Amino acid sequence: MIGDELYKRTIDGPPLKCLDEERAKYVLREVHEGSCGNHSGGRSLAQKVTRQGYFWPTLDKDATDFAKKCESCQCYAALIHSPATPMEPVRIACPFDQWGIDILGPFPPAVAQKKFIIVAVEYFTNWVEVEALAKISEKEVINFIWKNLICRFGIPRVLISDNGTQF
Repeated sequence: MIGDELYKRTIDGPPLKCLDEERAKYVLREVHEGSCGNHSGGRSLAQKVTRQGYFWPTLDKDATDFAKKCESCQCYAALIHSPATPMEPVRIACPFDQWGIDILGPFPPAVAQKKFIIVAVEYFTNWVEVEALAKISEKEVINFIWKNLICRFGIPRVLISDNGTQF
């Protein structure tokens, strides 16, 4: 007891203030989701409460339960514990049917100030078409697709890109 307050003695740190149930819920909520809270998990939440100088007999269990019931944590937490879904092979009907396209760079300028590379990969055969470009624009991409893909291999059924502004 210090004054009228009950404290728990610790081995190597300052005494921890013992809280009643109502005050404990308030402290848990503040540490978990308050202005400095980062929605930490149960064990981490209990450690943070202890570092703040508080204690109650069911702290560990209460912290774990609080984190499990936090609606924000349930909706937005990373899905690190969900099982991985098996990868599905990409099924392609015939050669030159599906292409992936992307732009690399900028690189240090080369001949004719070319510092970008546009790459297209055909998914069935893994055939690669590449061209170096000085600048990247919608017009340059259209010319590449027309000259290197459509004129040589026909119109692809599927063209996959990262939806950059040039595509």
